[in-house]
Amino acid sequence: MAGKFCFITLVAALFLSCGEDDVNTPHGSAQAPQKVTVDNIINYEGMSVVYFSLPDDKNLKYVKAEWTTDDGVAMNTTASFYTDSVVIQGFKDACTADVKIYSVSSGDVYSEPATAQVSPKRPPYLTASENMVVSPYFLGLKILAQNSTGARLSIYMYRENTKTPDGWEEIGQYHSSATILSCRVGKQDTVETKFAVRIKDNFNHWSDYKTSTFTPMWETECDRLIFAECQVHRIDPESGEPVFDAESTDWDGHQMHSWSGSNVAFNKLWDDEKMKSAASCYHTKPSGTKLPQSFCIDLGKAYTLSRAMVWPRASDTRMGGSGDDWQHVYKGGMPKHVRIYGARYTGDDPKHNLPDDISDPTGWILLGDDYFRQADGSVDPITSGVGSEDNRLVLEAGFEVEFEDPGTKIRYVRFQTIELYGAGTSAVMLSEIEFYGSDK
Repeated sequence: MAGKFCFITLVAALFLSCGEDDVNTPHGSAQAPQKVTVDNIINYEGMSVVYFSLPDDKNLKYVKAEWTTDDGVAMNTTASFYTDSVVIQGFKDACTADVKIYSVSSGDVYSEPATAQVSPKRPPYLTASENMVVSPYFLGLKILAQNSTGARLSIYMYRENTKTPDGWEEIGQYHSSATILSCRVGKQDTVETKFAVRIKDNFNHWSDYKTSTFTPMWETECDRLIFAECQVHRIDPESGEPVFDAESTDWDGHQMHSWSGSNVAFNKLWDDEKMKSAASCYHTKPSGTKLPQSFCIDLGKAYTLSRAMVWPRASDTRMGGSGDDWQHVYKGGMPKHVRIYGARYTGDDPKHNLPDDISDPTGWILLGDDYFRQADGSVDPITSGVGSEDNRLVLEAGFEVEFEDPGTKIRYVRFQTIELYGAGTSAVMLSEIEFYGSDK
């Protein structure tokens, strides 16, 4: 008990030793710190960077910059005393603006301002709008623009609609900070239509509408009734001639797995049976194969391809299946990362035009590169079931792989699985694949 009393007494003594003034006086100095010194200004697209030197003043806590943009918006930013610059941004167009830069004490007292005059160049949303190319696409339009600064930009797409207040109806959005902005919108009629596109930045500045009138390209599903399995070749190292055998990695990937009650075959990829039977599918051997793994389909005739739709191995009673089987959805042999190639084919005999080397640009064109994501955008494996009802809807709709238009006709396509959801799994499992494009 005596020990406890001594401890309390000691704590009380330490508290009182702080002094009455220390307890009641607010922290921070009421004295203004010295000014910063502006050293340099560098102007970029839509923003400027002001470099400064800090004063030798222990009373300095941080630096604050204040300015008004060319469209009348008051803005400010702060920088700690560990930095030597501030970013001045938010401008509607190229302009000149005065920036006041203050040293601020720990008591929130401001110094006299140092002044910097900045002259930001035309902002990224305007330069991207100026170089943007809008052109017809399959059942819609595609947009390509350069965004050299990597600023976060939003592209909004419209079609003419005289019944709306401004005469436009929004048909799509795209948001990205990529240096090359590339997007498409589909589901439009193949009739002459007036379209418009405009770009917005993070400061709610909008470019003018960029209008174009054209007829979207016609698109149809490729005729699955004439699809066929197609074998690629390897080159014999001695003769230099193409050889067609199981040593070709593509052909080896075609070899099917089987189990009791299975109905596994290569042509199950295009039998128009989606989500109905997990036992009726494309399923490669679980051993003896490795990733990346690919298969090749002869479409039967040449198309300008726009996209592919892919469904994983699964079944769902709501889709007419015999039972809900999700054991390979976002796990096991479901592809996570895929690439689809088209062959540079110019003749009637495919054998001498389908090299095994998928990286050979004289033989193959990369059409699309994509991930089969969950509804929330993630690519993490799940442990059981389908993960969420939203995931089930994604699976029901299928995964779309959009193609870059290579400007040439494609008859032979090659589906390459780079990564599966199941760690340590090498057997690729799919239910269905459809291709779309134009044979005109």
